[in-house]
Amino acid sequence: MTRNRTSWLMFLPLIAFGCGSSAKNNNGLFTGDGGSTEEGGAVGDDEGGTTTGEGGSATGANSAPLIVDQGPKGAGGSVDVPFVSVTLCIPGTTTCQTIDHVTVDTGSSGLRVLASVLSSDMKLPQVNATTGDALAECFQFDDGYTWGSVRQADVKIAGEVASKIPLELIGDPAFATVPAGCSSSGTSEDTLQTFGANGLIGINQIIPDCGTFCAGSPAQEGAYYSCSGSTCTAVAVATSAQIANPIAAFPKDNNGAILQFPAVPAGGAATVAGTLIFGIGTASNNGLGSAQVLTVDSEGNFTTLFDGQTLNTSFIDSGTNTLSFNDTSITQCTSAETSGFFCPTTPVSLSAQNKGLNGVTSTVSFTVESADTLFAESSFSVFDDLATPGVDNTSFDWGFPFFLGRNVFVALDGKTTPGGKGPYFAY
Repeated sequence: MTRNRTSWLMFLPLIAFGCGSSAKNNNGLFTGDGGSTEEGGAVGDDEGGTTTGEGGSATGANSAPLIVDQGPKGAGGSVDVPFVSVTLCIPGTTTCQTIDHVTVDTGSSGLRVLASVLSSDMKLPQVNATTGDALAECFQFDDGYTWGSVRQADVKIAGEVASKIPLELIGDPAFATVPAGCSSSGTSEDTLQTFGANGLIGINQIIPDCGTFCAGSPAQEGAYYSCSGSTCTAVAVATSAQIANPIAAFPKDNNGAILQFPAVPAGGAATVAGTLIFGIGTASNNGLGSAQVLTVDSEGNFTTLFDGQTLNTSFIDSGTNTLSFNDTSITQCTSAETSGFFCPTTPVSLSAQNKGLNGVTSTVSFTVESADTLFAESSFSVFDDLATPGVDNTSFDWGFPFFLGRNVFVALDGKTTPGGKGPYFAY
């Protein structure tokens, strides 16, 4: 993506389970161990917890089930993180592996998979830089970075296939030496314990993961690297060759996606099932209907008007697991377990107005509940009223709670849809 080469992804663990804290608040990611599921492993078959609502039964070739639960097996717990299963194949072959618990992130672009979850026979071909040497990537999040090789795979989700596309293989043992221009950017998140999921699929409107920032000269440190042995040097990569939103490489249903989730009770739910639908207006199950289209800028931003503030770098991000905004009137939590969250003495009802670049406005009502109260139910992993203070005074981060009870459309940049050309959000 293009925002200073930094994704606005945030994993936020359920601290009551003994995990880390908010990435947006400069704390650690949730920890735990988990694994991949080979030849199957559809998301949604974990034991424990009840699923609230409908919408998790994907019925079309362009539909995949989503699940919000406590994360990969043995991970120790997460909250408000949507997961999907993704099948990787060695290009042009039937040697494939299905990876469960891959985070779906509308705030970044590109597929990233932990090397540790791949089976020994999944030897994905290396992508080379323009220098002829191996290409690797440092991808920076708000609280750290991932480092790994750039590999090729056929990527399958539901009945859709993106053939021979690049992805980041996080923590690739063949690239053990991290260049200083990457390691100096924060904390390494190259293991399941630090990354908190088996992978991440970024489906942001802005298709390449770095854009012109990484394509020009001089090559940028902390981005793409050309590696010969243990020596890695920053290298420019054309936007067409960057790791990118896989949806754009589908033969059809390639103009965007819809995330569908039911509402949950005010106190939360153990799990919730949803659906990821590819395409907008390309099939009987992905029409816009009455959704309002809010166009966004070249970084996926629109304006939110809230509490007298004009927040013109606001966005909708399924990879952030709280509503994140600044409001000094809301009490913050004081306990060590919930530090960094809002903890009002009683639930606070609020509203804000979102405004697209096209002038379309939409009023959103929402509630903020005390994290202390919500986390008292230790078996729950889904909340629609969990919130944290924002990281700056120019943005409102509409994280995963915004998706509950809505159909949220993400239209890709330059793609034609019934709502006009992307990029836009609609809901």
